[in-house]
Amino acid sequence: MNDQGTPGSADGFRVVAVDADWPESRQFTGSGHNHVTGDIHVYLWFGSASYDPQVEHVTVFSASSGNAEAGEALADALEDYCHPGEEPPAGLPASAPVTITAEGKPVTFELWRNSSTPHWVARGRVESTEVVLSGSETEPSELRLVRVNDLAAYSAPIGFLPAREAISVAMGSDLQAAGPSRQSQVEEADTALRALGDIAARNAALGGPSRELHGEEADTVMRALRYLAQDAGPAGELGAES
Repeated sequence: MNDQGTPGSADGFRVVAVDADWPESRQFTGSGHNHVTGDIHVYLWFGSASYDPQVEHVTVFSASSGNAEAGEALADALEDYCHPGEEPPAGLPASAPVTITAEGKPVTFELWRNSSTPHWVARGRVESTEVVLSGSETEPSELRLVRVNDLAAYSAPIGFLPAREAISVAMGSDLQAAGPSRQSQVEEADTALRALGDIAARNAALGGPSRELHGEEADTVMRALRYLAQDAGPAGELGAES
């Protein structure tokens, strides 16, 4: 689920999410953008902060219309959730319809279940967004889905912060209007990642990690570590978010 680039234009794309009543952690866990085709996709996780797939959770994959990643996401979800430890079947297994509320309206999704596991997978479309859902210990028919254009409420590892904000901007969110604290957080993440990358490269060239850090470089690393510590907290949230 690694980020694959910074999106430029979403062309009506909106990320689909479980509505605000979801009781557990809400996390941005990956995204991608094809600079040739303009395709964009996003993964969100709703569940435990430790990403435990055995307890109540829902994973939401959103993709721009016609994005081939939607097919791959569905195949991966079926393999991971419905057929653990087995070779995936040739073609799609039989599905059953399920009605899920999206944007306040009933939408028909395709639903796959395996009687030997509590997991399920569903595929559908919310306006112009292709959606693949997977989950456990929750009923898909009880979900309420919404489309969002600002991902600030979804926590993310430090390396995903710039992509999270870039996707929000591509969907129409005004980062300038969000205030200096949010902009500063993204800039800090960018600076810290570059600094850590440079340090790692220099240490590798010097033959090991023994070089001491001084001055601004040490301050930058400490800021990065503080961000990482915030991400590791029990709520999985970043203190600087608004």
